[in-house]
Amino acid sequence: MSDPTSSVPPPPPSGPGGSRPARGRSGAVQPFRALAIVALALVVAVVVLARMPTSPAKPAAARSGPTTTAREGTSTTTAPSVTSTTATTLPPTTTSTTLAPSSVTVAVLNGWTTAHGALYFQHQLSARGYDTRAPANAVTDTNKTSAVFFTSVAYRANALAVASFLGLPATSVLAPTASNDAAIPPYYLSGTDIIVLIGADISSRVPANYGGG
Repeated sequence: MSDPTSSVPPPPPSGPGGSRPARGRSGAVQPFRALAIVALALVVAVVVLARMPTSPAKPAAARSGPTTTAREGTSTTTAPSVTSTTATTLPPTTTSTTLAPSSVTVAVLNGWTTAHGALYFQHQLSARGYDTRAPANAVTDTNKTSAVFFTSVAYRANALAVASFLGLPATSVLAPTASNDAAIPPYYLSGTDIIVLIGADISSRVPANYGGG
């Protein structure tokens, strides 16, 4: 009979140094371990990001200023509306220039029944510097209102000044016409700048028994 142990296969040869060769399990485990590390890192990153505070978005700042609307080839700018008050200036009223009294001749005519009425007012105007003619009587002595005539528009301003001095209204200043100069002797109309017709309205200012003093 043969030995029973002779049918048992011999043990595998030992590795270097008499040790057994390592099994191949470690090579299969390493990829799973790498995947687990990556998955863990992703989980940690998600948790960290979730815990980080988020800053609120800043609202867009409103910008003031002119609004520009662009069009093809053109640019239109709308400026902010500004309310302005503009004063309206009217052209100055044209007035005649008052001449020096010494360059203006004045004739005073008595057109009322008061004695020496023309003489009284002639002295007053002479004292104001006017070149006065000798006092005389008007054609008629029934003139109730006084008048100041100017024979040229250049003397209208002086006629207004004379009327104001005598206390007469501006409506008493007239240019002589055929309808208003009947009481004036014709030669005064051509040789005198201003003619004062004394009427009843101011004759009462003449002192009683006035003789020119």
